[in-house]
Amino acid sequence: MTVVSRLATAALLLAAAAVGVGCDVFRDTPSQELANRRWRECTRERRDVKLERVDTDGRIRFSYFSLNDRNLVLECLEAAGRDGAKLPEPVAAAVGGK
Repeated sequence: MTVVSRLATAALLLAAAAVGVGCDVFRDTPSQELANRRWRECTRERRDVKLERVDTDGRIRFSYFSLNDRNLVLECLEAAGRDGAKLPEPVAAAVGGK
C-alpha cells in the first residue's frame, strides 16, 4: 500500500467516525425532548408566541406579542412541571423589545 492510499484510507475512516459521532451531537437531550413536548401542548392554540430555542438543559426560550398569551403559556408550563419532571424556568421576550 502506498503512502497516499494509506492516507486516503485513514481519512475515509476518520470521516466515517465523525459522521457516526455527529449523529449523536444533533440528537436532542431528554430534557429538550420533554421541553418540546410541553411547548407543543401549551401552545397548541396560541398564535402570538414563537419558540426561539430549547437549551440542552430544557430551558425554553420564546418570544411573544400578546402579554395574555405569554402568561397563559407560562402558567401551562408551570402546571406541567408540577406533575412531572422539573425543567429550568422559561425565558420570555417581547417581540420588538416591548
